[in-house]
Amino acid sequence: MTTIMSADGKLIGIFTDGDLRRIFDLSLDIATTPISEVMSITPKTIHQNMLAVEALTIMENSTITALIVEDDNHNPAGVIHLHDILRAGVV
Repeated sequence: MTTIMSADGKLIGIFTDGDLRRIFDLSLDIATTPISEVMSITPKTIHQNMLAVEALTIMENSTITALIVEDDNHNPAGVIHLHDILRAGVV
């Protein structure tokens, strides 16, 4: 997964392995298709003060493996992946 940011540093989308698979399923030309046409524009996010178990619940309910972590100003502060949570022993 990678984040897509605006010129002023705001999160405007993400591009995931699922988005990449959809490109191939739709037979789009990856070399000429703008990222804005294939990115996910409503990524799931969590606040940086949320517990890892809350992140895990969101991931499970949304059938995703990563979340954008936001600060108090809704700016991306990081990414948490399912493997990070499992490695920490949160279950």
